[in-house]
Amino acid sequence: MKANRSTRTPARLAVVAGVVALLAACSSLLDVKDPDVINPPDVLNADGAVGAYNGGIGDFAFANDGDNGGTEGQILVSGVMTDEYFDSETFPTRIEYDSRAIDERNGTLRDVFFNLQKARVALEGAVGALQQYAPTPNSRIGEMLALSGMTYVYFAENYCSAVPFSERLPDGSIQYGQPLTTTALLDRAISRFDSALAVTATQSPDDTILRPLVRNLALVGKGRALLDKADFAGAAAAVAGVLTNFVYATFHSLATDRQRNGVFVFNNQTPNGTGRFSVADGEGTNGLKFPSAGDPRVVAPQNGKGFDNTSPLYVLQKYTTATSPVHVADGVEARLIEAEAQLRAGDGPGMVTSLNALRIDAVNNGGFNLAALADPGPSPNDSLRVDLLFRERAFWLFATGHRLGDLRRLARVPYSRAVNSLYPTGVYTHTNTVYGNNTELPVPFSERNNPNFTGCDYNTP
Repeated sequence: MKANRSTRTPARLAVVAGVVALLAACSSLLDVKDPDVINPPDVLNADGAVGAYNGGIGDFAFANDGDNGGTEGQILVSGVMTDEYFDSETFPTRIEYDSRAIDERNGTLRDVFFNLQKARVALEGAVGALQQYAPTPNSRIGEMLALSGMTYVYFAENYCSAVPFSERLPDGSIQYGQPLTTTALLDRAISRFDSALAVTATQSPDDTILRPLVRNLALVGKGRALLDKADFAGAAAAVAGVLTNFVYATFHSLATDRQRNGVFVFNNQTPNGTGRFSVADGEGTNGLKFPSAGDPRVVAPQNGKGFDNTSPLYVLQKYTTATSPVHVADGVEARLIEAEAQLRAGDGPGMVTSLNALRIDAVNNGGFNLAALADPGPSPNDSLRVDLLFRERAFWLFATGHRLGDLRRLARVPYSRAVNSLYPTGVYTHTNTVYGNNTELPVPFSERNNPNFTGCDYNTP
């Protein structure tokens, strides 16, 4: 499947491209001293509200994808912690999360966490500004709500079950929030997606392009959150109307370092990138062999050595430039959700048929050479079919921020697999030590300034 199969995607990118030039001018309006605190809007007119909208899009892309080699985003941090990428440089803070032995004082992870909080603040602040000063087209409000919902999905999938959120009150004081469990985070995400669907239920006259993209983004996001809650039937119902060729992607440009595609930059070879993270090939016993699989969905040939001048650097061809878009939600994910619901409903053969339909579509429309899958048949707990499904998810959704959430789901009911059978384990060859026990990212130590937060709850996988 090509990166931009949806016929609507170029229009979506054009919409964002037209507004992204305003980001630099709007950045001072969106800076906040406490990035996890919702501040009152600083924009009190229609132009300011649209600026807040543009800034919300930019902050989300930065938090998700990273930048020109200075700060990684959620996709890379979660991917390096799993078997998607391995650290090919020497920074101790990055070695920590690659080896799953993380100190909550890790400065790199602190910045990545607060970038996601800042994106959430910007998106939710833009909702209020748009509602008051620029209520039409309503799809912009829906887009901010849907992207806000995605931030809560990322908090739920990537972080421990105790993420606190605070709010700045009208008098300027801070109301410290209670830590939210993974389930509570997913419920909050679902409420944002439902709000996005409600606000876009009617169409503004000038809303024919963005509205369907926003609604499908909200539907796939809701399906993803319901899947995380093990509501398989509900997840499938949410995405049933999403077309397979739908794509909602982040936009990147060369205008500033912050707007470049960090997933490309951190992996690509110098001088066009940093070579800090390499695509992994069977990392830590349990890892999938991505480069050596010969799968057209994850093409990653070796291109010399990484930043450490020692590790082999496997460079992902999915993102070929610093301006490559990154899928946030798409119709392929919708079909994968439906396939998993079939498996959980006891229809293993139906799941395999659905997975093969995706492969046929990729051959016909994407130019991929993907052979049909064979049904491994019944096994205890349908374990072989589960292996097949999650392998397909790993290759279809590679480097889009899904892998850590999937490994955590495999450790929970109904799959209930042992952690040491899922994550990289054994000898961590980069430093000749052993992998640690982290199964998710910790909330940074700085959040202990919140008197309600006393640390992560590690009892929830």
